[in-house]
Amino acid sequence: MDQRLQLQQKMSQRLIMTPQMQQSIQLLQLSTLELSEMLQEEMVENPMLEEEEFIEQPDLNMEDQETPPEPVADAPEAMEVGKIELDNDWADYFSDSSDLGFVGNGSSYSAEDEDENSVQMVQEDSLKDHLVWQLGVSTYGEVQYSIGEYILDQLDVDGFLPLTIEDVALTFSVNPTIVQEVLDIIQGFDPPGVGARNLSECLEIQCKHYEIDDDDIILVIRDHLKLLERRRFKEIARALGVSEKHVQEIADFIATLDPHPARQYKPATVEYITPDVFIEKVEGEWQVRVNDEGSPPLKISRKYREMLHNKDGISEDEFEFIKKKFQSAIWLIRNIEQRRRTLYRVTKAIVEKQWDFLEEGITALKPMKLRDIADELGIHEATVCRVVNKKYVQTSRGLFELKYFFSTGLDVTGREDMAAKSVMEIIRNLIEDEDIHKPLSDQKITEMLHRDYNLKIARRTVAKYREKMCILPTSKRKRI
Repeated sequence: MDQRLQLQQKMSQRLIMTPQMQQSIQLLQLSTLELSEMLQEEMVENPMLEEEEFIEQPDLNMEDQETPPEPVADAPEAMEVGKIELDNDWADYFSDSSDLGFVGNGSSYSAEDEDENSVQMVQEDSLKDHLVWQLGVSTYGEVQYSIGEYILDQLDVDGFLPLTIEDVALTFSVNPTIVQEVLDIIQGFDPPGVGARNLSECLEIQCKHYEIDDDDIILVIRDHLKLLERRRFKEIARALGVSEKHVQEIADFIATLDPHPARQYKPATVEYITPDVFIEKVEGEWQVRVNDEGSPPLKISRKYREMLHNKDGISEDEFEFIKKKFQSAIWLIRNIEQRRRTLYRVTKAIVEKQWDFLEEGITALKPMKLRDIADELGIHEATVCRVVNKKYVQTSRGLFELKYFFSTGLDVTGREDMAAKSVMEIIRNLIEDEDIHKPLSDQKITEMLHRDYNLKIARRTVAKYREKMCILPTSKRKRI
C-alpha cells in the first residue's frame, strides 16, 4: 500500500471566540451591580483605565435628531476621553446598530437618587442573634443560660424544638424541672411560638401571648386541628356544642396565627436590586433609558499613553506590560459600549411588543418568545437570553425582571393569543370577586373564561395556574 505525505489547502468557515468576544459575552450577562464591581476590580488591576470626570450636560434624545452624530475620527483623542469607535466587524458580530435612542447621561444618577434607583431588600438580625439577646436578659445564672443556648441551637427552621425535656436534662445531667423552667422562658420570647415542640403548642403559646382566653379556641387548637385542616366544621361544632358559624370564626382567628414563627428571620443579608433599564413615558411616548450608573465613562490614562509613544525611559518588560494593559483597556471600553447598545435595543424591542402592558396592565401582556426579539433585531436567541438574564427594568407599573415579559400564549377565539400571565391575572380577579359562601370551582372558572374571554383552556390548566398563584381549592375557600 502506497503511503505518502501530502500538503493540501482547504477553505472552511468557523467561528473563533477571541478573548475579547468572550469578555463581551460575559459583560452581557452581568447586572448593573455586578458590572460596577467588575469595573472597580479592572480599574485596580489596569493602570491604563481612569474614570472620566463628569461635566453635567442636558439630556439628548438621539431619536429626535434628524441626522446621527458623526463618528469619532481621532482615535487617540477618543481613547483619551473614553469614547472609542466600534469596528464594523465587531458590530456585525451582534448585528447591532449605532442608534442609542433615549439613553440618559452616564452620571445622571448620584448618591442622592439612591433611594429612587435602588430597591433595598434588608433582612433583620438572624433568629439565633435575636433569641440569644433575649436569653441574656431573661435567665439567671450560668446553668440556665447554657441550657437555654443549647435549646436555641437545636431549634429547626420553623422555630420548633425537636427534643424532649428529658433529652436536654440528660445532656446537662440536671433535673427536668430546671430544663422546663428555661423552656418556659424561651417560649415567652419574640417571635411568639418559638420553642414549641409541636404545632398545637406553638399556636397555644401565641394565644397566650395575645391574651386570648377563649376556651373554644384553645380546645380546637389542642384537640381538633386535624379536623380543622380538613374543614370538618360540623364535627367540630358537634364536639364543642356550638354552631358551624362559630367554628368558622374560630378558624378565621387561627388562620391569623403563624405556624412557622421562625420563617420571618433569616441570616442577616442586605441585597440591592438596581434597575438596569428605565422605561418612562415622555410626551406620550414610552422611552427606554439605560442605567449607566454601574459603568461610569472610562478613558485611557494620558500618562501611560505617553509612555507608549516614548519608551526610552522604560524597560522592555515595562513596555510590554503597558502595551498589554492598553489593549485590554481598549477592548473593555468597547465591550461596555456594546453591552449598553445591545441592552437598549433589546429593551426597546420589548417595549414595542408590550406597549399595551405599559398602558393597561398585566391583563394586556402579550405572549412573547426569545426568538421574537432575536428575529426582529437580527441577533441570536442566546444573545437575547444573556441580555435579559438577571436584568431588571423600572416601569410605571413597578420593578420587573426583563424575563417577566416573556411568556407562552394561549389560544383566544377571534383575537390574538393571550399571555399565560394575563390569564393567571384574570383567574385571580375572578376568585377575588367570587361569593365567599359559594366559591368558584375550577370547572366554573373554565366555563367563565370560555364564555367571557373566548379562552380555550382546560380545567386542569386552571387548577395548575391557581396552585401556581398559591390560591386554595374551592373546598378550602368556602366560608360558612
